[in-house]
Amino acid sequence: MLFMETNRSVESNLEKGAELPNPLHSYGILVADADQQLATVFKSMLREMGFSNVHLTRSGADAQRLLQEQPFDFLITEWNIQHIDGIALIDQIRRDPVSSNPTLPIIMLTGRAEQADVAAARDTGINEYVVKPFSAKTIYDRLERIIEKPRPFVAAPSFVGPCRRRKGEPPPGVSNRRTLNIQPKRPPKEITGDHLIGSTPKIWTPDFSLRHKLGVGQTLNALITPAVLGQAQASIDGITADSLQWIKDNMAELKVLYQKMEEGKIAGDVVGNIKDVALTIHSRAGTFGYGRASEVAYKLYLFCRTQLRPDNPAHRTIVLKHIEVLQVILGRNMHGMGGKEGAQIAMELHNLVLKYAS
Repeated sequence: MLFMETNRSVESNLEKGAELPNPLHSYGILVADADQQLATVFKSMLREMGFSNVHLTRSGADAQRLLQEQPFDFLITEWNIQHIDGIALIDQIRRDPVSSNPTLPIIMLTGRAEQADVAAARDTGINEYVVKPFSAKTIYDRLERIIEKPRPFVAAPSFVGPCRRRKGEPPPGVSNRRTLNIQPKRPPKEITGDHLIGSTPKIWTPDFSLRHKLGVGQTLNALITPAVLGQAQASIDGITADSLQWIKDNMAELKVLYQKMEEGKIAGDVVGNIKDVALTIHSRAGTFGYGRASEVAYKLYLFCRTQLRPDNPAHRTIVLKHIEVLQVILGRNMHGMGGKEGAQIAMELHNLVLKYAS
């Protein structure tokens, strides 16, 4: 009866030409990212898509508090956030007995693109992994997968999260599908931490509650059309002068850190700080159209992560050369990959690294 009355109300509104409320307004999204400038751009992009209920935090501890205080439909988190990192945050959500929602859909949005990082995040129980730089289309695709095609949820001793089972293989942490405790009548939203404790693997059938929030017969692509996606991308592309200044501020920070390393002032995690700033430049430069600068910054990040020894003069030279190349690219406002000039710069940098890293 209530359903019929609701339908009559909707039909009445349509006859009067009234605009129906956008169901995307009802979705709550929490974004955890230490880069609040980039996160603010991300929030604007989501709002252009129609998601108006978006909260930002740069702290993993604050994200934990917010998740306990209010319901969210999605968490989108960076790996590098304050107080506790994104992996620890996800692990707490999935496994802690006091977690408010162990099955919360989680997207890892990060500049870290190495396969080992992707595997670690997936093993922690994320739904989707997105490597920065991001675009409106990339984020939409991941949200559509979660809303339109939810996966079964698995709770096993070695894995808690959405099922990643491939054809012919058991879910993570489960040796044989016959050992599963199938619970199709219990919505994953009702799972508590107590259900994740024990040695017996369990699996819950997909939860379609997020799709139901769209409304009867409604689909996400009918609400977020190509035109809407274009507007969302324009909200990113429109940050031009500001974005370049943000990157230049990062460059100034990078030069200060290099100078400290050159002077032997390596107290604290200088290498880690250089690595983090390089990753921030990579994410920002790529998102705002400076593809070559993004590529160079990521190479610097990888060098710092895998090889850099501050007491090695040749290694310090490699860091300096990356900084100088970034200055050239950004000083010339070299968008995209910079054409032939950008390719030549990249080749020269590559040869220099080979020379000094030997």
